[in-house]
Amino acid sequence: MPHGRGPGERSIRGRVGIPRSAGLLSCLVSILLCVVQAAGQRTVPDQGRPAEELEIFKGWLAGEHPGYGCDEGPARFRNGTVEAAYEGRRFYYVLTYPRGIRPPFQNSLSLIAYVDENAAVHPLNLSSVETYRPGLRRVSTTEEARQVAAAILILAMGDPGERRWKFQGSLFKVKRSRKGWVCTYAHGDAYHTSQVRFDRKGVLSAVSCNPPPVP
Repeated sequence: MPHGRGPGERSIRGRVGIPRSAGLLSCLVSILLCVVQAAGQRTVPDQGRPAEELEIFKGWLAGEHPGYGCDEGPARFRNGTVEAAYEGRRFYYVLTYPRGIRPPFQNSLSLIAYVDENAAVHPLNLSSVETYRPGLRRVSTTEEARQVAAAILILAMGDPGERRWKFQGSLFKVKRSRKGWVCTYAHGDAYHTSQVRFDRKGVLSAVSCNPPPVP
């Protein structure tokens, strides 16, 4: 018999080579899918008026809070629930994460603001119900009350990513009466609940944000 590989050996190598090629192709497809997914999740930079407002906000921060430190921002407050409740209004923010210990910044800052048509910056006073009303849509149904209440508490917590608490409308208990709507959100126990109230005309009337302290 001549030297070299016999028919049986060539047949075995051919059968082994197919799975290797298929495995390589599968790996390449997985890498491509990851790249496409990452590109889809990348935030598109603001352009036009939002970009101008962000620069105004940055300049205002530098003047009003020199030397401030934060974990996030300055950036646009991007949250679909808030944007649906405040159609046409854009918020901007800086955020220092609650830690339960002293933040690693000398002048830590958490703040939300909007910029009006005259380029004036209006910081929100999150403890005042009046601060949430400009631009907020009225509610007329229980479902609308849930969604707008969620938007209010997202702003009250100052975190567009909702890292500590997810304020989905379905998690609110809503009580309707002749006086309006009372929307209650439980933060894991009976001692820490937040409430958002609307009067019978659907206008925001009260806000109480009461999450448990950070351990």
